[in-house]
Amino acid sequence: MPRTRIKNGWNILPPVTIPAGERLEHVRYCSDFAAGLLDRYPGWIEGLDEPCAPEITRFSSVAKKHGLDDGLRIFRNREMLRIVWRDLCGLATLKETFSSLTSLAELCLQAAIEEHHRRLEEKHGTPRGEDGSPQRLFVIGLGKFGGGELNLSSDIDVIFCYPQPGTCDGRHGLANDQFFTRLARAVISSLSEITGEGFCFRVDTRLRPFGNSGPLTSSLASLEQYYQREGRDWERYALIKARPVAGDFEAGARFIADIRPFVYRRYIDYSSVEALQEMHANVQDDARRKDRLDDIKRGPGGIREIEFLAQCFQILRGGRETSLQTSSLDGALRVIGKLGLLESQTIQEIRHDYTFLRFLENRIQALRDQQTHQVPGGEDRERVARAMYETDVESLEKSLSRTRKRVSRRFRDIFPSRPAPSSNQQWAELWRRLQVDRQGIDQPTQVPENNPLATFMHRLGRVVLSQRARLRLDRFMPELLDRLDQTPLDDDSLNRVFDLVLAICRRSAYLVLLVQHPKALDRMLELFDGSEWVAAKVIRFPALLDELIDPALGRQIPVGEELQRSVDRVLAAAQGTEAVLEGLNYLKLATELRIAVSQLKGKLGAEDAQAALADLATAVLRGVLRIAAREIELRHGGFNGDASDPGRHHATMGIIGYGTLGAAELGYNSDLDIVFLFEAIAGESDGDRPLPPERYYARMAQRVLSFLTVMTPSGRLYEVDTRLRPNGRAGSLVSSISAFREYQLNQAWTWELQALTRARYIAGDQDVAVQFYRIRQEVLCSQREESQLASDLLEMRKKMNREHLADNHIDTMRSPKYRPGGLVDIEFVAQLGVLASARLYPRVLQATGTLAQLNELMSIGWLTKQEVSILKSTAIALRQQRLMASLIQGKSIEAADTSKAAEIFERKLGSRRE
Repeated sequence: MPRTRIKNGWNILPPVTIPAGERLEHVRYCSDFAAGLLDRYPGWIEGLDEPCAPEITRFSSVAKKHGLDDGLRIFRNREMLRIVWRDLCGLATLKETFSSLTSLAELCLQAAIEEHHRRLEEKHGTPRGEDGSPQRLFVIGLGKFGGGELNLSSDIDVIFCYPQPGTCDGRHGLANDQFFTRLARAVISSLSEITGEGFCFRVDTRLRPFGNSGPLTSSLASLEQYYQREGRDWERYALIKARPVAGDFEAGARFIADIRPFVYRRYIDYSSVEALQEMHANVQDDARRKDRLDDIKRGPGGIREIEFLAQCFQILRGGRETSLQTSSLDGALRVIGKLGLLESQTIQEIRHDYTFLRFLENRIQALRDQQTHQVPGGEDRERVARAMYETDVESLEKSLSRTRKRVSRRFRDIFPSRPAPSSNQQWAELWRRLQVDRQGIDQPTQVPENNPLATFMHRLGRVVLSQRARLRLDRFMPELLDRLDQTPLDDDSLNRVFDLVLAICRRSAYLVLLVQHPKALDRMLELFDGSEWVAAKVIRFPALLDELIDPALGRQIPVGEELQRSVDRVLAAAQGTEAVLEGLNYLKLATELRIAVSQLKGKLGAEDAQAALADLATAVLRGVLRIAAREIELRHGGFNGDASDPGRHHATMGIIGYGTLGAAELGYNSDLDIVFLFEAIAGESDGDRPLPPERYYARMAQRVLSFLTVMTPSGRLYEVDTRLRPNGRAGSLVSSISAFREYQLNQAWTWELQALTRARYIAGDQDVAVQFYRIRQEVLCSQREESQLASDLLEMRKKMNREHLADNHIDTMRSPKYRPGGLVDIEFVAQLGVLASARLYPRVLQATGTLAQLNELMSIGWLTKQEVSILKSTAIALRQQRLMASLIQGKSIEAADTSKAAEIFERKLGSRRE
């Protein structure tokens, strides 16, 4: 398996390139290490200007001449001289320096492993697993080694591992753990011990399970067990950088896959906030130490603060945004910017500051090949200033001071410090008394009536909480009580707030979120007071609390291609169909919440809200169809046509949206009216279990319906109605293009033609879309008498009224949809106009939404400008009324006047009086 290569974007050159004739003097002045090597090996000066990555062939010739240990050191020094030379002379980008140093460490580590494995194997035989397979060591790089961003004098942080326990097959066989422990010790010695030729790389193994007290090597099974049972938060943070760097790369990749759920939690992990704050406090405390003031790594505004900032975003959000799961700092910063977690300008500034600090770090370490991050004093500081192309020491100090101040300020602004305990002792004392008083409330009859807080305390007494959850609740409740005192809510809203607290107190990471983000708490209270729909969603799915943190909530609504990209990310990142469906469900919940908040704030009108909900459904349907197609193709193969018969096309399927989906007029609780069409061909699919097209696509359609309606921890996607297919429930779930055409032309009822006026292609193959629209135009452009159409539509409208009058749950005189002049009446007027005019004016078929259809009918003169103005304004008001009724149930909403729209209905279709 090939090495895991890191894509580094630090493709940045120093600001100055030293002229060729001045390079030797410049390097000698700036680096005692390089000067010493040039004195000892004057021939090494040849070719230093040219880039040349470390190569195994060059190492092999050196090792053959000098032996492994001396060969490693001589080879390392020769390569380091080139790296230092090109860095100091301004010939190498930061990316090249990182890459060359990382490749050098990987090559030396691999060479040592292979040689010592060979020697041990000669003595003890081949280590074999319990299944008899040969076993090889694999090494996981951490820190800057794992990130592919080594500095000039880095340690290499590693964990030594092997796949399976077992025994060597030689006469003097060892247990695998003994074999690989001896191998690891030999490798460390070959790399780290100082000889007459110096050293190769310092090896640090303290990040392994149980640290220095733990075994030097571990099997995959023991590693998995350790991280499941013993893994701590700081180890999650360290393992962000984990990457296979040597040995058995296939086993290394399995290790990375195994620990991913430990490192990255599926939901935004606010249980880690407290641990990260501890680390954050430690970083700051360490930085303030007197001996750290000149330390550009650990000191204030240093390299560590930038790395910590990026890795916090990774550990908190990497479970959901899998593109953040990268060991590269550069890669993480790019994704943070792409996801909008930080502004692009901020990302650019961070990259600029990090580049300056890393260039400076290399110049400091180039002096004597020492692992130091301290800006030296005296003459050495002058040498570092020259190496950084500064005019003097004062100029260097000013540049460094500006950079560190920016880093420190940004660090404080972006990553919040641990909040102090509540300063309002009044509410802390009240919360303490409430808990004491709760002990006396044992029976429901003792709970004061109409007192939401007392009811909450009684219900809380039945909840079993861990000690940590109770401590978090004790920190949260005084803050909540203080807010509730400042923001008076009615009893219904208070009950909703307390329902949420009861829902999350056992998953107390959400309490941490609300304490950490006071504005999110304020936003939650505002929304819970304003919308029962929002409250119900958040109470049922508390993961939505994360959306409240976003200050853009209610302002930025993802639509169209942006939503499709979000769906694509879920499909690409999630492992398995279950995870994909859960990811899609969360995406739907979060997007609906954003749309609802925007509408509640008055920033999104009814038409735009319905279109955004339709865009969301369209993107989800396209994603679901893709995973269904993938499953069916794995089981039954596909239809790829016949290469010997160019006239034979492959079979395809598409989804057609009807009703509110087709018209892009979805509501918050709308179901999806869909029809499945496929192109029939002769023959069967080419898989191990072949099927003819109708059965093949029927199974695919069934999978789509199953995926849309199955319950996941994040709910179900949509209710689905397929009754608008040809022959309704009695018809096949999927229809061939030809059968669909024949039915629509010869058998469709008038109400089915009405439905077709609102139908549009949603997902699937474009060939199906083209043929569907051709059939739709052919059918709707057929000759029809307007008077007969009006009579048919009027009878249909009367039938709807009779049915809904019989339904005690629907008041047809007040319903925005069914009342005279309501949404259905306006839709019927538009549909009559389209059906009556399409033969002479096919352009009216371009629109599937009611408002767009009304505009088209005005343009051809079927409706007057005044009529369209009345119908459109009435429809928009009714849609707003209907949508807001979903969001703020139980609160009165001003009803729109529909009398003029009712008059237009009667003029066009006739009186509905029986």
